[in-house]
Amino acid sequence: MERQLPTTSDDDLLLGDLRRVIAELDPIPEHVLIAARTALEWRTIDAELAELIADSAIDEPALLVRGSAHTRALAFEAPGLTIEIEAEQAAGGLLRLTGQLIPPQSAEVTARHGDALFVTRADERGRFTAQDVAPGRLSLRCRLDGGAGASRLVETGWMSI
Repeated sequence: MERQLPTTSDDDLLLGDLRRVIAELDPIPEHVLIAARTALEWRTIDAELAELIADSAIDEPALLVRGSAHTRALAFEAPGLTIEIEAEQAAGGLLRLTGQLIPPQSAEVTARHGDALFVTRADERGRFTAQDVAPGRLSLRCRLDGGAGASRLVETGWMSI
């Protein structure tokens, strides 16, 4: 019995045209696409958990960090990786996060904060920043760049900043 390939119907052509028109007139906002991709990504269980190893609010509450009473330093550790971040108060009560991956390496860094997602890149020196982050609970996920399409996924637990 010879197998017939499906043919394109008028309905399929019409649906294709409608998709193109909608994509042009009312595209999906980039933040919605990022949220959708990240929601699926956060479901994975293959991420390594980076454990909190230092928090200036607990370890040195009376000391000033880098000369500012409004800066908080945290460090997380996973096998072969340390994630250091500083949360510094900026204008309007928002925070500026600066971070460093040790050993230095590039990565995609996603900060999950309530309904907001901040996606940034760590450069080849492992440095990254996120601007205008509201104080509250935060979790970081680092997708380390790997060779030959491989990547390593490391995430921190939730912290209050």
